[in-house]
Amino acid sequence: MSNWENQGLLVEWIWIGIGILSLVTLFITILVVNYMKSIKKNKRKVMQLVRNTQTECWENTLYLQEKDRKRLAEELHDNIISRLNLIRLNSAYRDINELNVDLKKSMQLIRELSHNLTPPDLGEIELSDLIADYLEQVNENMRIAYHHRIKKDIHINSSVKLNILRIVQELVTNILKHARATHIDLSLRISAKYLVLAVEDNGCGFVAGNKYGGIGLKNIYSRAQQIKAAYKLKTQPEKGTKFIICVIIK
Repeated sequence: MSNWENQGLLVEWIWIGIGILSLVTLFITILVVNYMKSIKKNKRKVMQLVRNTQTECWENTLYLQEKDRKRLAEELHDNIISRLNLIRLNSAYRDINELNVDLKKSMQLIRELSHNLTPPDLGEIELSDLIADYLEQVNENMRIAYHHRIKKDIHINSSVKLNILRIVQELVTNILKHARATHIDLSLRISAKYLVLAVEDNGCGFVAGNKYGGIGLKNIYSRAQQIKAAYKLKTQPEKGTKFIICVIIK
């Protein structure tokens, strides 16, 4: 083979090499461009998810605020104002002892309402004590059994404390208003990994699908979401209701 032929063959292989290198470069460029597009797309998804989460949290906050305002208005109108109005109307026909009893009951209702609305001291007081303090304010005609078993030196953050306390208040309030129960059994268990709260009554029960919103479960669901808790409701007509909630302690 002549030198001319060898040079031609070499040039041909050089061009083939340049072509292959160009194709590889083009392929890598396409991969990089697609990868960058994927990163931007995923970033947009993450940002949208963050915005959706923020919106959901804000909506939950507004809902809870409106729920508390509605409850305050109902308590003032249905219990305190109505009771005080009856005292005023009947003051001329009842003796001082009966009026004194009615006034004490009205004061008790006001204390309960104030206790429910005032944020507790979450930093220094244990959750079990917060619940016990609240239960002491409940109507004395209701029998309440409160059991708690807590592992020592377990830290419960303020958000979990507040939301568990509010859930207890919501459950007990609903039992007093709707369940026609005579007994409430409440248990709190805190281990190294889990917090488990169970609230059970011997009331009339209900069909869960029919009264889901009416008994405040939406409020409880919102609070459970805030602390990433799982919960279960067990109820049947005339067989009482049992509510269990579990929180993983980090």
